[in-house]
Amino acid sequence: MSAPTTEIPGYVTGTWNIDPAHSEVTYSVKHLGLAKSRGSFQQFGGQIVTGESILDSSVTAEIEVASVSTGVGARDEHLKTEEYFDATNHPKIVFRSTGIRADDDEFLIDGELTWRGVTVPVTLEAEFNGIGPNPANNNATTIGVSAEATLARRDFGIGPEGNAFLGEKVKITLEIEAALQD
Repeated sequence: MSAPTTEIPGYVTGTWNIDPAHSEVTYSVKHLGLAKSRGSFQQFGGQIVTGESILDSSVTAEIEVASVSTGVGARDEHLKTEEYFDATNHPKIVFRSTGIRADDDEFLIDGELTWRGVTVPVTLEAEFNGIGPNPANNNATTIGVSAEATLARRDFGIGPEGNAFLGEKVKITLEIEAALQD
């Protein structure tokens, strides 16, 4: 097995702001052990800071908890309650990277995720999709990244313990575009 190249065509150092109009933050969790229930967060932001090497880069992100959307208004409101996401007392989910590693044909972004006031180490399995101009944004230099992580919801105190309706694992999927800042 070979490590991915840390040479990325078009790679430049700098600070990149996440473009929420061209990015997605979604999750899925098993419901009744039968199917996956899916949702997304509509309001989020953050930065990628690329270092001399991709392995010297960092990521920070914040998600507005109250922006959860499942397509069912009553479920969205239920998820915002203290039993689940507790949007009133913990309005943001925050991720801060602590390091980036190359592993086989992908990158691993290690970090700390704070949700409901609890901070847990998390590793995102990331794929850097490329760097290039974005004609929809004045040809701004744009980076594309896909990433996934699987979390244990009870690590963050989400939902009742041993709930037969709700799976214990939550898969987070990120599709991110970020524009290079001047």
